[in-house]
Amino acid sequence: NLIVIEDCAQAHGACIHGKPVGSFGDSSCFSFYPTKNLGSYGDAGMILTNNDDFAKRALLLRQYGEEKRYHSIINGYNSRLDELQAAILRVKLAYIQEWNQRRREIAGLYKSKVTNSKIRHLRETENGTAVYHLFVVRVANREQFQSYLQLHGIGTAIHYPTPLHLQKAYASLGYKEGYLPITERLMKEIVSLPLFPELTNKEVEYIIEIINKY
Repeated sequence: NLIVIEDCAQAHGACIHGKPVGSFGDSSCFSFYPTKNLGSYGDAGMILTNNDDFAKRALLLRQYGEEKRYHSIINGYNSRLDELQAAILRVKLAYIQEWNQRRREIAGLYKSKVTNSKIRHLRETENGTAVYHLFVVRVANREQFQSYLQLHGIGTAIHYPTPLHLQKAYASLGYKEGYLPITERLMKEIVSLPLFPELTNKEVEYIIEIINKY
């Protein structure tokens, strides 16, 4: 009797057992922030549901809690997807499968050609199809590795440097460092390598060559 809400912010087009994410739960949420696999030119997002009550409440919340114009029946927000962003997303939607396939190709090159034993990457589950919003690897001495890549003109990022249980916003829950030791260890090792559909094979091969020399 649990309600399942899927966070699909970084998983546009991903599948589990051939079924697309966003179709499992009572509701699902997608982000269209410009950096996502399907991104707008500004802040945007979408909620999916096949629950009539959830849909009605979401529609109320998106515009001041209004049941009809200027008549609010609950506390709501100003959270509408504007027409310009919708038009941009509608055009880009036709390319999402092509872009995701290119992401998978780049990820495949990293996985098959990065042979440096200091670098460890995540394995894709057998029953899933990833769309590689990010390509995250693990490496000891992360700062040294990032500096080395930066010297060769290769940018990296850390997604994300501080785990939720150690965020100041949740200090009231009483979690201290050491509560989730595996999470905390991984947070000190993860690095996101360049990955976006516009990367050329030549650029990817260069990145791989530099990593293998580390």
